[in-house]
Amino acid sequence: MLKKEIIINDIIKGYISDISEIGMYIHAQVEFLPAAILDLSFTINEKQIKVKGVVQHIQPGVGIEIIFLNLLPDDLSDIKKFLHLQSTKLEKKSEVKKILLVDDNAQLRSAYRNKLIEDGFNVIEAQSGTEAFMRLQEMRFDIVVLDLWIEGIDGFKILHLMKVNPRLKDIPVIILSARSTPADLEKAFALGAKDYMVKTSASPAKLVEKIKEILGG
Repeated sequence: MLKKEIIINDIIKGYISDISEIGMYIHAQVEFLPAAILDLSFTINEKQIKVKGVVQHIQPGVGIEIIFLNLLPDDLSDIKKFLHLQSTKLEKKSEVKKILLVDDNAQLRSAYRNKLIEDGFNVIEAQSGTEAFMRLQEMRFDIVVLDLWIEGIDGFKILHLMKVNPRLKDIPVIILSARSTPADLEKAFALGAKDYMVKTSASPAKLVEKIKEILGG
């Protein structure tokens, strides 16, 4: 939610919760009647804007709807630029990749998590197979980093459950395991694993590099 300070009628402080090219929603400790004309002063892109507005509607929990009456062309241009900037920020935020990190070793999980967050990823953790599958049901992930030998449902079973689920089957999975027997590798890839990394040689930086490679940047 947007929260910008606004001065109403030169003395009343409030805040803006939403703004558009034609008006805004404001909140204040003072009640206003519908159709009341207000003098509004607020800052957009470091520029002070003064405009008259009419109270269009009062909606509890949402705010006071104001329609601008005499917005100058230059002020309208500044608001449009501000709205474009806000939209761009939201788009960038939505582009943050979400990773499910599954490992029962809290210390290792913390090391990988910290590096992933440092590189701009949104990390959700699970310490057991059961918890991991619950997270997969609750959220949409861009990639899963999965230990094979975990409590509850093991990593192989998680791979199988993802493979047979239409919503989960296309999510890439990197196996991050302490073991690397030929049988483990064969089974993991047969169940749809995208890559297999061994913990002893997979530093947090290498994991990040592999994830970026798989996600295309």
